Amino acid sequence: MARPRKFVERDVLLAARTQFWHRGYESTSLTDLCEATGVASQSLYGAFGSKHDLFVRTLDDYCTEQIAGLDAGRRAAGSPWQWLLAAVTFDDGGRIGLSSDGCYLSGSTAALCRIDDDVQLASQKTYERILDLFTETVVDGQAAGEIRDDVEARQIAYALLAAMQGLEFIRKSGLGDAFDTAKTSVTDGLELAYAARVAPAAAD
Repeated sequence: MARPRKFVERDVLLAARTQFWHRGYESTSLTDLCEATGVASQSLYGAFGSKHDLFVRTLDDYCTEQIAGLDAGRRAAGSPWQWLLAAVTFDDGGRIGLSSDGCYLSGSTAALCRIDDDVQLASQKTYERILDLFTETVVDGQAAGEIRDDVEARQIAYALLAAMQGLEFIRKSGLGDAFDTAKTSVTDGLELAYAARVAPAAAD
């Protein structure tokens, strides 16, 4: 009979994710993971498989949480355009906060996407879903008269994603106050580029 686990799987996954997130996949050893999770190596292997299997599990869980947070925030928002600006600047409140280590998915993608098929698949699926959410919200914003309707919705969604990833890079670059300045610049630029403009009233 298998012995019952003496740990909470969710707690172990969160601790392992924190370790991978801060140190990176390659720099995280099995010893690091055992110390971070408080679980012996044999039990880790028994529950999650290899170090790679554990990493992929933490990445998949992270991606699922982020998409769920974005989707919930989008559904609850009163203004499609204001939600998009909040999502791009990481002020939407539905996702895991953006730490000085950046986004877990973005960092994993940059480091491993070309050499790890599992990371590439997770990255592709997640960013496609984000693009879908952005596109759907842009369409809603266009229907509400908040967003220019003379620009294709998917094109705007790509611009929003690019802006979001650029801000993520600045956040983890250690540029200090540059992040807040960049957020303002990005918001102003997106407003100028895509927010609908109300024509001024004609003079009497």
